Amino acid sequence: MKTALNDVKVIEYGNLISAPYCSKMLADLGAEVIKIEKPGEGDEARRRQPFLKDIPGIERSGLFIYLNANKMGITLNLESARGKEIFKQLIKDADILIEDTKPGELDELGLGYRELQLVNPSLVMTSLSVFGQTGPYKDYNGNDYIAWHMSGTSYITPHFAGSSDKPPLYAEDQATGLPAITAAVATMMALHWQRRTGIGQHVDVSQLEATLGGFAQFSNMHWPYEHRIVSRASKNTVALENFIKCKDGWVFFHCSEQQHWERLVQAMGSPEWAKEERFKTKLSRGENSEALEELVTEWAKNYTKGELSALAKEKRYPSGPADTIDEVVANPQFKERGFFVEWEHPVVGKLTYPGAPYQFSATPWAVRCPAPLLGQHNEEIYCQRLGYSPEDLASMYQAGII
Repeated sequence: MKTALNDVKVIEYGNLISAPYCSKMLADLGAEVIKIEKPGEGDEARRRQPFLKDIPGIERSGLFIYLNANKMGITLNLESARGKEIFKQLIKDADILIEDTKPGELDELGLGYRELQLVNPSLVMTSLSVFGQTGPYKDYNGNDYIAWHMSGTSYITPHFAGSSDKPPLYAEDQATGLPAITAAVATMMALHWQRRTGIGQHVDVSQLEATLGGFAQFSNMHWPYEHRIVSRASKNTVALENFIKCKDGWVFFHCSEQQHWERLVQAMGSPEWAKEERFKTKLSRGENSEALEELVTEWAKNYTKGELSALAKEKRYPSGPADTIDEVVANPQFKERGFFVEWEHPVVGKLTYPGAPYQFSATPWAVRCPAPLLGQHNEEIYCQRLGYSPEDLASMYQAGII
């Protein structure tokens, strides 16, 4: 199969979500990704739920299986002298290294960017960390929870809560997924430069900055322009731009514009209260938003999400359901575009996973192989590619090198 990145070679030394997801995006487009894991332990994601039928096992994690499809997998101890030597052998022929160790950790092992650049001057090395490779926080421990809150994003969620008593809201794993996407884009730009010039570079990705840049920067534009802090305690002065409770869940209405409001009124059967002076204009509806939402809720509670969505489509005003994940998977839009796909894994069997959020006409996305078992490709990589003998492999196993 012709792929977009079939001549790109990637080494991944990553754990959990950010670095593995970054390299997965390259693997999905055809890059050869060799994932390096610690002998006997593997990626921590192997021990994360969900497990099929709630039976734990290092080959049964749904998170790991999703994040590491289309990759080869080997085990290697980078703290051993032999392991460092092998790592450099792998780097010598690689285009990209994606890693998420603590800043300075690879330098201490003699495997930092400066050392690897001597081995492979054209190497693109992408490092993901919570705070980045520089700055006063670079040596601090952190995780996605910390990055999410320090980015200012949680302070504006839930937006328009109307009370400062409600705590900031955390959205799980958003501060890991978005940095991974940021890193993938930045890596491809560095690869483009490498292909033009033959020169590699070090790409430094901060989860904190990627989260701020992707989520909070637009809402927080009020600060540089007005020196005003927008928070979840802000009062919603926008007319009917909120979630409305209905018979079987929630529907979001975005009917602040006059034309949309008039169409919604038609959908509601033109009730008498909609003709009141307080709801006549966009400004007056905004000033009376709480009363307006109560009245719309009283109408909406008699309908299901599906019925309300059909009405919105018919009358042409912006509104949509807040779907649960089972409803998302069953959505005909995703089915028509083939977003959810099935693939076979040797331990958990055939299951459904999210596919790619894009479609290429000439070099399509595809699942070429499932996530590797721990050390699955040791023999292929070490013996067939690097020239080690089966006896070398056995001795390295015994010594804990692989």
